[in-house]
Amino acid sequence: MSQDLGTPVTSAPPRAAVPTARTPKKKTKTGLSALAAKRIAVLSALVAGVAYGWGIGGNAAHYAYAAAVRSMAANWHNFLYGAYDPAGFMSVDKAPGALWLQALSVRVFGYETWALLLPGVIAGAVSVYVLFVLVRRWAGHAPAALAAVLLAATPITIAGTRVNLPDSTLILTLLVATYAFWRALEKASPRWLLLTAALVGLGFHIKLAMALAILPVLGIVYLVAAPASPGRRVLHLLGAGAVTAAVSSIWMLIVGLTPAGSRPYMDGSTSNSVWQMVWSYNLFDRTDAAKAGNSAELPVLPDGKVTPVDQGGDTGVFRLFNDLIGGQISWLLPLAVLLLVVGLVAAGRAPRTDKARAGWLLWGGWLVLFAGALSFSQSIHPYYTSILAPAIAAIAGAGLHLAWTDRRFTWALPVGLLATGAWAFVLMNRSSDYVPWLRPVVAIAAVAAAVLVLVRRTGKFAVVTGAVAGVALLAGPVAWAAPAFHPPTDPRTAMFQNFNPLAGPNPNALSTGIDLTKLMAGGPKPGAAGGQAMPLPPPIMFQMMPSDADPKLLAFLKANKRGERFDVATVGGTGASPYIRAGLSVMPMGGFVGTMPMPTADGLADAVHSGQLRYVLFGGFAYDSPTALARKDWVVRNCVRIPPPAYTANPWMGFTSALFDCKPGA
Repeated sequence: MSQDLGTPVTSAPPRAAVPTARTPKKKTKTGLSALAAKRIAVLSALVAGVAYGWGIGGNAAHYAYAAAVRSMAANWHNFLYGAYDPAGFMSVDKAPGALWLQALSVRVFGYETWALLLPGVIAGAVSVYVLFVLVRRWAGHAPAALAAVLLAATPITIAGTRVNLPDSTLILTLLVATYAFWRALEKASPRWLLLTAALVGLGFHIKLAMALAILPVLGIVYLVAAPASPGRRVLHLLGAGAVTAAVSSIWMLIVGLTPAGSRPYMDGSTSNSVWQMVWSYNLFDRTDAAKAGNSAELPVLPDGKVTPVDQGGDTGVFRLFNDLIGGQISWLLPLAVLLLVVGLVAAGRAPRTDKARAGWLLWGGWLVLFAGALSFSQSIHPYYTSILAPAIAAIAGAGLHLAWTDRRFTWALPVGLLATGAWAFVLMNRSSDYVPWLRPVVAIAAVAAAVLVLVRRTGKFAVVTGAVAGVALLAGPVAWAAPAFHPPTDPRTAMFQNFNPLAGPNPNALSTGIDLTKLMAGGPKPGAAGGQAMPLPPPIMFQMMPSDADPKLLAFLKANKRGERFDVATVGGTGASPYIRAGLSVMPMGGFVGTMPMPTADGLADAVHSGQLRYVLFGGFAYDSPTALARKDWVVRNCVRIPPPAYTANPWMGFTSALFDCKPGA
């Protein structure tokens, strides 16, 4: 039998009446018709798409991913293996799933910034509507429409989706997987459950273990609420687990079975192993390496270790509310926690298969699991928290509707609104110079809404009450999302903003506590009056290079190329990416962070002696390791340093880089 998507599912309902000229459209208790709710969801998705895509042609894409996409779009061999450089020397240090979509877009539309960002923009906009469909199937039309609005207004979702990061693609994949899971849960359908498993496996190719993190939640909810015998439930989950394992392993098996000489070196591994890159470098080693904490120095790390810089602040239960992350995602987090408790209490002693309770368990599990992982992982980017946005929106949408329509929980509306308004005031007060007038507006709106929901929640006044509550809930997040539409003009600041996108009034602030605007203003200025350089930046900035390729260096390398495989070898992602994006063939020594043992000093010497390489450029943001130091030592002893004026007119470039000719006179 078909099912009315506008009513929360608690048992198998009768066939819904089809609206006709004689049959009025069914409305929820809020008076919102199914058609109106759908229009709100479509409008929210369109507005989100505009917000994500507005002016993206002028954005600066993530420097490393943009370089990899250019290399992957060059040929299908690079595409399959996720090559970071055009020659296929080194892979990216992640699974290439999201980059595959970007590379396909580039092959169709050309290597343009907007083409890089287009797949993520589409994924983000579609996610808003998919969430609407999901919540509608669980809680009804009005909660679903509200959830779509709340997701579209999440600050970090807007800031992060305007960069070519994998997160929006992962979120869409998991939302579609969750839709398939909900269909499986309704009738204990193994086919829908296997589709869920396959989609989660595809998500693994986008962001590795982060996609698999949803599996415990799905498994528990299915065991608790699926309408089948215990044996069948377990059997279904075992089959789904096998499918997820198989789909997740496809790319790793292809890489692992390819001879090492026929594919790129796996960045993120010390032994050219895709398994080590996936499980050690991208999961277990990150926790250990990051325990060193923030550092203004550049310590020598063991070969293959990741950068020990924590971009998310101190770990713990309050990390999501700290100065770095709070304004990105936590605006509605206290409200969502309160309403999650309300929803579970409302479900009460419902039958085991009650779908209303299953929905609270599903979205509550999503929220608690990912929030816990992000709170206690040693090193995270703030934009990782966008994975929380669908759960916060779903819980808040369903919970507000429940409290609005069920007199037992009316108290949750004023409590939630006052708590949300108070927390918004705290968040906005952290940047008191930014739209200072908004703080009292939100505070007054929260108090007014808290009163109105008690005395004017029905009839004509419902719209007014809802509008005032909307100001209390959304004014702060929308204001914090607005700066994302004005990307930084300084190239180095833009590089950091797109490497680590942030919503809010000061996206120039590094999460290490360094404000790039101030740092660049007081950084080194070779040739200052009296021949004295200005005070130098912290050592962490010594190896910084401009985020765009130096035009004089580009011309120098092109003019002096004599058929070598590589135009230049350089260190780390910031060193290699500008020149890969400019069309050069670059050997990215040490991979993204510069610590991988590829090439070794002997391997570098072989590349020079065999005519594959002539020039080596040191610079860029990279850490040293024993192999990296050995490479530097070989270059310094065997190559000739070129005076900076010969290859750059940029004082900053000349100050932070060193170009060597390893075959002078050739």
